[in-house]
Amino acid sequence: MRDASPAQLEKFWASQIEADISPEHRWECLGPTNVAGRVTALAIHPNNPTKWFAGSATGGVWVSTDSGATWIPTWSRFANQNISALTWYSFDGVLRLMAATGEANMSSDSYPGSGLYVSADEGLTWQKAYGPPFGQRSTIDDDVRAFPRRVGSMVFRGTRAAVGSIFLDDTLPAGLYLDNGDGAGLTACEFWGQRSYNCHSVIVHPHDDLLVYAAIEPDGYLNGIWRSRDFGKSWQHLTRGLPSGDQFRRITLAFAPSDPNIMYALAANRRDHILGLFRSRDGGGSWREILGARYPRERQMSYNNAIAIHPHNPDSVVWGGMKLYRTDDAGRSWRAITSSARGSKDYVHSDNHALLWPEDEIIVSGNDGGVAVTHNGGRTWSERSSGMVTAMFYGLGVAPSDGNIFGGGTQDNGTVIGGLKECKAGEVVPAIPGDGAWLVFDPTHAGNVLACATEFQVYRHRNGKPWDFDHWSLVKPRQISNEEAELRTFTVMTIGKSHDGGVTILAGTSRLWQTGNAGKTWKPISPTFDGTAISAIEIANGRPRLIFVGTTGGGIFRTGDGGATWSQSLSCVDIPARPITSIQTHPKIANTVVVTVASSGNQSSGVQLQTGADLPYSHVFRSQDRGNTWTDIDAGKLPNVVYYASAYQTEAPYQLFIGGDVGVWAEIDGGWLNMSGNLPCVVVSDLVYHRKDRTLTAATYGRGIWRIRPGIVRAPPTSGAPPEQIAIATGLRVDPSVAAPVVISPADGAVIDDPSLKTVVTVQPVANAMGYQVEFASPGLGSQGESSTTPVIQFLPPDFRGGKWRVWAILPDGLRSAASAWRAISYAH
Repeated sequence: MRDASPAQLEKFWASQIEADISPEHRWECLGPTNVAGRVTALAIHPNNPTKWFAGSATGGVWVSTDSGATWIPTWSRFANQNISALTWYSFDGVLRLMAATGEANMSSDSYPGSGLYVSADEGLTWQKAYGPPFGQRSTIDDDVRAFPRRVGSMVFRGTRAAVGSIFLDDTLPAGLYLDNGDGAGLTACEFWGQRSYNCHSVIVHPHDDLLVYAAIEPDGYLNGIWRSRDFGKSWQHLTRGLPSGDQFRRITLAFAPSDPNIMYALAANRRDHILGLFRSRDGGGSWREILGARYPRERQMSYNNAIAIHPHNPDSVVWGGMKLYRTDDAGRSWRAITSSARGSKDYVHSDNHALLWPEDEIIVSGNDGGVAVTHNGGRTWSERSSGMVTAMFYGLGVAPSDGNIFGGGTQDNGTVIGGLKECKAGEVVPAIPGDGAWLVFDPTHAGNVLACATEFQVYRHRNGKPWDFDHWSLVKPRQISNEEAELRTFTVMTIGKSHDGGVTILAGTSRLWQTGNAGKTWKPISPTFDGTAISAIEIANGRPRLIFVGTTGGGIFRTGDGGATWSQSLSCVDIPARPITSIQTHPKIANTVVVTVASSGNQSSGVQLQTGADLPYSHVFRSQDRGNTWTDIDAGKLPNVVYYASAYQTEAPYQLFIGGDVGVWAEIDGGWLNMSGNLPCVVVSDLVYHRKDRTLTAATYGRGIWRIRPGIVRAPPTSGAPPEQIAIATGLRVDPSVAAPVVISPADGAVIDDPSLKTVVTVQPVANAMGYQVEFASPGLGSQGESSTTPVIQFLPPDFRGGKWRVWAILPDGLRSAASAWRAISYAH
């Protein structure tokens, strides 16, 4: 359902950097700290083997200083969270960590990024890489048109760089991009045409900077492995021993670290099953398939596709699809080294996206459940994701009888329940495996729950029972056909009072199903609406016979008699034919109903005025007559992105909240207020307002669950000019509660006698600071920065004629203190 333009998101996020975090809009993170989302990239510090970095599909970059035992974020929560690749490189004696954004796994929920970022201080601060040439200005729109937004592979060697990117729609550029060090920056390689194509993998020979290999998918016979001996000026299609190009889809390439003449290529076929693992002993001149038709059930190979080679033995290889497999004799024999059986000694979460083999017996996997590691070559494994709050929630429920208890369905980590007495703070209990989405709590007993997995797999939990999967019962309707159950990935559900005072649960396929006995029996209470799947259901508060249904086709249907009769679609011409993502009725006025729509008004929408001009979509509509007529309450005042969720405050003043691609918004004074505050820049997938506790809980797709007590939402008082955006550190926002560091030395106007030595800045430590950053500005050379994890920061001034400097503290999650006052400095010659 997501079709927001990356440019729209990047413009909005950039505008938010220039704002303080309002004290009124501070959210509390509820975790989970023990269930992580999809990890797409891994990197280990070249000089410190216990310092690991992990890139999350929708949760930023995380760092561990204890080989993965614990993790903390080292990426601003106010920057694009969609990480796809990490790599180290050294230039001019400085070790740098590069991060690519925009997931390059070929799935519908892999979201675009905002380019490449570089950190010269081991992730403490980040800067945008590959901006416009010096002296030229570029807009975000220009950047989106020029640079790929789904980078999955990158290599940096001296002044040269190679970047591989893919596309999932034809509105974004993609392909192989090369920088040959001539000052032109990253330039699209047009050898395979000027239109976007997929470059799934690119590698550069470790001893020859001009020798490049790329896995290319322009479709047709040209798919496959290509080699250039002159850094992209000419290319050779490597075909000897390989299937024809039209059989290839995604390919991952790798050199053997101990012998780069030995190469491996893990390939998917056009049906996304395993095509083969190919080995070359002559630098790609010829290849041999070494898997031998083993593991034919491995699938999703354009989503899972990872390979690692032993650091010293080129014949030892591990490749990853859903499971991990190993050979120690160049493919003559193979064995599975992981299991999908949770609790077994070789358990590793399914779907492997990143693999590292740093030492003889240590192998690290980045997968849909976070990070796993083995210290004995794969015989036993352990999960290593503690503290990594990156769970990707589809849906959310909060127990009406106990607001501490909540649950939700996640991407490939099942349905989880949190807030239980048996849980540590921030932890959840895994309940139902697989992919989960909607769940509903009984209004009076928090232990009575119905939750859905994929399709119409609805499970029931009874009060007093343990929460593990063995104590959930499948309550899928017996009379439903497979075709109907499979119409939508997840079954939408809602719960409410029935007309006789009991509890009713409604669930949707292409028609509406009802149970009044917690799933023991079901009956359909509607016809098939418009042929598309139901995407939203609402039972009016206080009027249980009044029910609204929204569909993925944009239809809105109503019954006033509990399903005996139904209206035709109530959508008006202004409501786009896109999925209705949520429906909410007013807590006191049942005739007032609000819908949110998955629409963004991209040029590809096809919606136009009669004059032919493009007509942007709106996103939120309200009816005060049960859906007969509608008013556009977005009216162009909201960012033009997708909104997924809505919730009404259940007490006066009954404010309306909505959530989507750009956080949480509240309707106030006929307009909208962004109340996202310290929420990460990630999709808000669901909202629940708790009547008793008066809290608003938000589920995010990549950064867990967050909660706030909104009270009466008002615009915070303006505090004068907004804080300036600092170009030398991307994504840092000011926390106004943290004052600037107190500078100890040097004094304002200091003269440094020896310009060959670095200037030393000393400040008083700031509580909870991760580090400190100094900015040095000179009239001729602009600003440059240096950072340190200690309150002693050294910098070599770029201009020995002198200039001015200031310092601030860097706080966790992309926050910073106020900056100190500028101080003048000069240097004796």
